[in-house]
Amino acid sequence: MSRTSARHRHGFFLVLVLVVVAVATMAVYSFTELMLAADETAYLQGDLVQARLNVDTGVETVRLVLASPPADRDEMGGVYENASLFRSIAITNELDGPVQRFSVIAPGISDTGSLGGIRFGLQDESARINVNALLVLEENSDAIGMLTTLSGGSAAADGILGDAISGGSGATSGSDETLDAENIAVELLLTLPGMDEAIADAILDWIDEDSEPRAMGCEDEYYSSLSTPYACPNEPLKSVEELLLVRGVTPQLLFGADTNRNGVLDLDEQQRTAASIDTSGALGWAAYLTVHGGENNKTAAGDPRVNINGEDLEVLYDELLTALGDETFASFIVAYRMYGKSSIENSTALLAANALSGGDEVSDEADSASESEKELWSVDVMEDVDLTAGPAVEINQVLDLIDAEVTIGDGEEAVVYMSPFISDPTLMSEYLPLLMDQLSTQDVDVLPGRINLNEAPAEILAGISLVDADTMAAILEARNASGAGAGAYGSGSATDRTHETWPLTEGIVSLDQMRALMPLVTAGGDVFRAQVIGFDETTGLAARGEAIIDATTVNPRVVAYRDLTHLGRGFEISVLRGY
Repeated sequence: MSRTSARHRHGFFLVLVLVVVAVATMAVYSFTELMLAADETAYLQGDLVQARLNVDTGVETVRLVLASPPADRDEMGGVYENASLFRSIAITNELDGPVQRFSVIAPGISDTGSLGGIRFGLQDESARINVNALLVLEENSDAIGMLTTLSGGSAAADGILGDAISGGSGATSGSDETLDAENIAVELLLTLPGMDEAIADAILDWIDEDSEPRAMGCEDEYYSSLSTPYACPNEPLKSVEELLLVRGVTPQLLFGADTNRNGVLDLDEQQRTAASIDTSGALGWAAYLTVHGGENNKTAAGDPRVNINGEDLEVLYDELLTALGDETFASFIVAYRMYGKSSIENSTALLAANALSGGDEVSDEADSASESEKELWSVDVMEDVDLTAGPAVEINQVLDLIDAEVTIGDGEEAVVYMSPFISDPTLMSEYLPLLMDQLSTQDVDVLPGRINLNEAPAEILAGISLVDADTMAAILEARNASGAGAGAYGSGSATDRTHETWPLTEGIVSLDQMRALMPLVTAGGDVFRAQVIGFDETTGLAARGEAIIDATTVNPRVVAYRDLTHLGRGFEISVLRGY
């Protein structure tokens, strides 16, 4: 009996050893699994770092491209849509392992002129409304209003471009009010889907320098009464997202259904929000607004433009000869500075005379002379001109030179000379691109951001009330016929639309209408937005970032950067690869 019990006790140790071995095995297995997971995490983290470096490489590549003058970019294929520069660009080669790549994607423009689809290229910030520049429009409202009146501008507020912006404007539908140039800043904002005058006034109150609220706006009195009070800064916006602090602005209004911020409405976003690309405000205001934007006051070759308002006319004459290569053109411009009449002064006289005559058409004093008493300008006239006398007139815009006149002499000896710049569309298509490229009326390095006629969506063009609705619709139709961005640098189009005066040279607008548009529109800016996706073509692991690059300096600089990796890749690998 006792021997059997002893044998049983000896067998118990065997079981105990087996249990210990099993537990130790499980511990080793768990530790191994943990180490493998840590190893995979380390590799994954390294791959993610590589993906972010791919994005950084893409941003630096864009900076390098933008360091070239527009003419050189044109030879490379431009930056609007250029797959060879911006689609699936290899950073490493196959010998170094999986190929690392980056793509640069921007929202496209649909056939109706609205945002839709994608393209491989950069987005010009001038294709958006620069919120910080709206106050400049208000400050110059008198001059803009004068030009608008002469051009027959203003349009009904209920949908300036018809179907292209159906339901998109925040202006009251069916209103009999007109878009007044004095309120151009508000009217530009009102074209945004879901915008109303109260929010527009609140936005302008947020960025203006005074503490007086507009009619429907608000200042510190409102913001200090909130449960979490804060001050109204009364200074320019630092980012579009800052608008979320403005009364009435919500995340839904600002960002719409574009939850991953890739600039397009993806299928899952459409299903989740029951929205489509045709839904008003689907992409939010952020797709139409910016706080950056500017234009280099330089030629396409990257040289400074000639300031035709220079004080030393002898120096100006030499500069014009070099830039234009035409003595007749150069001599007339300096003669106009001495003997011409300011366009603003001329416009004031015309408006006053028109008001006194009860609206009948009137002409200025120079037009009273018959054409037979006028002579076409000749460089020979310069023999009687003393450039050391200095200028008497400042030119408001380059278009002032077209159909201008100068009167040399007094009394019966006075002779009226007509400009060599004649307002014939065929002739203008020859000389106007040269004038717009080489000349400027301001001695500044950078011009404030205006709206890009070649790339701005129809919703933004709807807010430009400086011409009538039919004219703006014709501009949009002409642009859409050859595609947005066509005619700009690198588009490959035969049509020269590298300057904002292309609607004039193509006969779409009159000279007066173009004068009214000039303060607000451009054909291209020099601040660009790049959405860069860096990815591993084998694993599909990706990082995404959005950079705003200011190319108005010698070395383009990143003025804003946002890491969007946490919002997902944004696009399928097949889209990024391009195959």
